[in-house]
Amino acid sequence: MKLYKTTLALLALMASSLVMVQPGQAATTRATAATCSFKVPPRLAMSAANTHYAVPLGSDCPATMVKGAWTATFKNGNVESVLCQNGKCPGVQLPTNYVPVGKVTWVGDASGGVDQNNQKVATLLPAYTEVRFGSSASVNAGRKGTRTAFLTTVWYFNPTTNTYSRWAGRKLLLQYQEIGTTTWKGLAYTTTNASGQAAYTYYPGRTRRYRVYVPASTSVWDYYSPTISR
Repeated sequence: MKLYKTTLALLALMASSLVMVQPGQAATTRATAATCSFKVPPRLAMSAANTHYAVPLGSDCPATMVKGAWTATFKNGNVESVLCQNGKCPGVQLPTNYVPVGKVTWVGDASGGVDQNNQKVATLLPAYTEVRFGSSASVNAGRKGTRTAFLTTVWYFNPTTNTYSRWAGRKLLLQYQEIGTTTWKGLAYTTTNASGQAAYTYYPGRTRRYRVYVPASTSVWDYYSPTISR
C-alpha cells in the first residue's frame, strides 16, 4: 500500500510539471512564428553614380524587434548588407561601379529579428528585386491648324560617364488620350536617330493629350514621359 501511494504521488508530480512547461513552450512558439518583411522595391533603377533607396520595414515586424539584417549577393560576387535597428533601416545603396544589372534576393539573417535581450522574435523574410539603369524621355509638339508635329528625345543612364546619354536607335511608342477620358491608346511607333530624337507629324483635328513610352531593354527600365496637351 505504501508503494502504491508513493507511485501515485510521483505520477501526480510529473503531471503537474508537464502542465507547467506547456504554457512556456506555447509562448516561445508564438514568438518565433512572427515574421518581418524588408520592403525593398521590386524595381531598382540606377540613375546616379550612387543611387540611394529608402527601404522601410513591413507592418508585420513585431514591436519588440530591435535589430535585423538582410544581405544581397550580386551576380558579380559583391555583397551588400543592411542592418535595421529600432524600426528604421539605412536603405539600399547602388553604386554603379559595385552593383551589376540583374535580379537579386535580399536574404534575412538566420538568427532572425531579435529583441533587446538578443532573443529571436521574428523570422526575416526574403525580398526580391531587380536592378537596371534608368531612362528618361520628353515629348514636345507644335500645332498649326489641324497639323501636329512631335519631337521626342530619349535618354538612358550611362554607367561609363555616370550621366544620362541620348539613346540612339531606340523604338518608342507615341500615345494619345482623348480629353475627358482615362484610356491611353497607341498613336505611332517611331525610332530615335543618332541624336536620340524622333519626329512624327499627323492631323488629329482636335486637342488631345500625348506622351511617349520608352520600352525596357535587358539593362534599362522602361519610362513614360510627362503628358502634354496640343
